[in-house]
Amino acid sequence: MFKRFLSVFIAVLIIPCFAYAGDEISAESAIVIDAYSGKVLFDKNSAKTRPMASTTKLMTCLLACESGRLNDLVCITEEMLWGTEGSMIYLKAGDTITLSDLVKGAMLASGNDAANSIAVFLSGSVKAFVDEMNLRAVEIGMLSTKFVTPSGLDKGGHSSTAHDMALLACEAVRNSELMNIACLTAAEITISGKTQTVYNHNKLLSADKSFIGIKTGYTKKAGRCLITAYKYGGSVIVTVTLSAPDDWNDHKRLVSRAKKCYKCINASQTVKINAVGAGKDLISAKYSYSCFALGGVNVREYYYPFVYAPVTKGQVLGRAEVYIGGELITTTDIIATEGISLWQITK
Repeated sequence: MFKRFLSVFIAVLIIPCFAYAGDEISAESAIVIDAYSGKVLFDKNSAKTRPMASTTKLMTCLLACESGRLNDLVCITEEMLWGTEGSMIYLKAGDTITLSDLVKGAMLASGNDAANSIAVFLSGSVKAFVDEMNLRAVEIGMLSTKFVTPSGLDKGGHSSTAHDMALLACEAVRNSELMNIACLTAAEITISGKTQTVYNHNKLLSADKSFIGIKTGYTKKAGRCLITAYKYGGSVIVTVTLSAPDDWNDHKRLVSRAKKCYKCINASQTVKINAVGAGKDLISAKYSYSCFALGGVNVREYYYPFVYAPVTKGQVLGRAEVYIGGELITTTDIIATEGISLWQITK
């Protein structure tokens, strides 16, 4: 197939796109970032190091999803449950549960026992898993983060920044297995053959279906912490607030303002394709797409270098893929806008 690359760009002011007065956002630290381009739309003390509570579990569950072992059966041990307190899914030594259900328990119900069980199962010990968390953090660019626990319980300088947690969220958004879990308002999990329902602590998922996750958190030291992802016309807006007494409303306000930074791109493109066996050399085809973007999109066209007659109007001759920051956001058909008949010689 022939492949052609096009770019469509629009000029917008993007860094920072908007600002709030200090008393309009309750969070001590906050950031809004476009997940695919990495462009910062709003910033409030995002580089300040703070505890981040159970938003930590986003890294724990990302590593679980990247392990390729979600279908594995985990046998819960005493070691997995050592030191766990607070939010639980109430695992007991000897229980069996899939790694996938442990991720659901950690992401939705914020089970500290689920997070610890993931850690010990994947790495043999909490310490070894925490080392993996910190290595992955460096790969992502989270250079101001120190993971000490897989659950987010405060211990030994466990801390990050709103900026670093936004980078983690952008990485998580690209993991479909994790996001398929993060967007659930509730899920059934099976522990030792018995099914129970766990519920997502993120009530924004029910308030607006464009919210697609990601993680809540709270400890007395960290305060209320929240990371959300908001799907907007092919783009994803990631918002992080740390120590935010009014986090639900903070995120609603920040996303509402962030959406105004995006521009709608409505585009159509005509393609001329060589025709063989027809009375004309070229046939016209067309595709259209619509999306919201901060700066621009890249389009990749895929079609054969020629088509054989006959071709009917409306026939699909290829496809066009629309990308933002290297992320595929939509695919549309390249469709013939005219028909051509088989060329015939008359005697």
